[in-house]
Amino acid sequence: PALDIECDACYAFFDTFGDIIDSKIFIDGGEGVVIGLCSIFESFEVCRGLIELYGQSYVDAISQKYLDPSYSCVMLGACSSPEYIQSNYTQYVREVLADMPPAEPWPNPSGSTFKIVHVTDMHVDWDYKEGANTDCDLPLCCREGTGNAGKWGFLGKCDVPPQTVQAFLDQVNEMEDISFVVWTGDNPPHNIWAYEREAEMDVTRKLVKMFKDTLRVPVYPIIGNHDCFPMDLFKPGHEDILLGSLADLWSGWLGPDQIKQFRQNGFYSTVDPKTNVKILGINNEMGDNMNTWLILNSTDPGNMLAWVRDELYEAEKANQKVIVLGHIPHGGHFSESNWARRYEVIANRFRNTIVGQFFGHTHNDEFEVIPSIVPGFDPAGVLNVGPSFTTYSYHNPSFRVIEFDSVTKKMVNIHQYRLPLYKYNNSTAKPTFEKVYSMKEEYGLPDLSPKSFQMIAESLKNSTSFTQKFYANFMSQYSFQSSQCGEKCQRELYCKMSNDVFDEYLKCVDTPSGSDVGLLIFEKLIGEWLIRLNN
Repeated sequence: PALDIECDACYAFFDTFGDIIDSKIFIDGGEGVVIGLCSIFESFEVCRGLIELYGQSYVDAISQKYLDPSYSCVMLGACSSPEYIQSNYTQYVREVLADMPPAEPWPNPSGSTFKIVHVTDMHVDWDYKEGANTDCDLPLCCREGTGNAGKWGFLGKCDVPPQTVQAFLDQVNEMEDISFVVWTGDNPPHNIWAYEREAEMDVTRKLVKMFKDTLRVPVYPIIGNHDCFPMDLFKPGHEDILLGSLADLWSGWLGPDQIKQFRQNGFYSTVDPKTNVKILGINNEMGDNMNTWLILNSTDPGNMLAWVRDELYEAEKANQKVIVLGHIPHGGHFSESNWARRYEVIANRFRNTIVGQFFGHTHNDEFEVIPSIVPGFDPAGVLNVGPSFTTYSYHNPSFRVIEFDSVTKKMVNIHQYRLPLYKYNNSTAKPTFEKVYSMKEEYGLPDLSPKSFQMIAESLKNSTSFTQKFYANFMSQYSFQSSQCGEKCQRELYCKMSNDVFDEYLKCVDTPSGSDVGLLIFEKLIGEWLIRLNN
């Protein structure tokens, strides 16, 4: 209900309150309270570092929106201008799907294929030390002290050393029929409380040099949330330093037009010359519900979704197939639901054009089925989420080889490679990533259509033995390393694989986890998609 207060009085209240919030006494006192609460769970060093990196950004974003009288006084009903309207999702669906062609049936294979490599979440630590402590008091270990850190990595609170990257690059370089590599972000290690802009960029700089010195095929990279400074924070239209640095590094892989596009807001389109597949490298910071700057404006930041739609129209008219590269998959915990729901609409409209969607971020070997929003249709697509290269979160280093039909451009198979650290950390042999499974054969699929991925999800719902096998792969672990996936775990896996929007995932799980609730709070702070009509 509207509050019975005058508009002028409301403006005066928020102006005064804003001055108090911005005062040094309030900020210093607030930081002390937050550090004190944080220190219950983490070390003082980590808490202080996080507050120094994030505190001012959070205060600025929240105060610039919720303490702005031109917004809050209207929302409270004290003022009638400016006018805000909520972006109409139903109208958006009608508009985007208005000219949707019939869904094409899944084609028979031609027998000819090409392959690409997908690597993600490398999180390489140049300070990793073999023999260091693996169980320290900080969120990232294997850097000092004495312990069990192996030469090639350690499953736990540790990132991978650079020699493991070189072993991967050497192996890829020896593979036959690799057309290109897709590299979907998150390069720096997990010392997030101590991030420094130049130090984090230097990790990517070293990795790019390793890639360019070793590989003989094109590489199509994109930005991850850890590549931002600070992590997760990306302010559309204000990231010249970050995007300029990455553009300079990637200029050998991307042409002048792509670099110009990328410098604007971190996304680009290009065409792979060998396969004639169009690559859309998107920037998922535009929908990252941990990106505080979205509080200021979450309505299609950077106009990226409008751009994606235009690029897909162009590809459709040219009868060209498209691969979408992103970092944060749109369902699960981390993507803002309004953004994800509109991407879902676009994916439905262009289901005949998009032949692959490859993401990372979760560190898990998983996928998210994009449901049809048109009744009676099969699922519209699949977000394939590659497991991490880093060992952080107890994963063996992993990458994928994805096989496509050369004629139809549809996926034929996904071949999963994994480095068995338990073997090579106790050996003088050069490490080799093992092919641990091929997806069609592993899960008994007729093909790699979205309908087949839905079959996997249904098996997760109904079969505990199938779920346990899937869970070991989900964790990039071997069966003797994997823990038991109980009833709650099984339900969560089914919900993760069956939903591509956070809100829908929350409806699916029986009881949201603590992290789910925390991320839901972030999403509520971001708010609905609003359009301001006048000043």
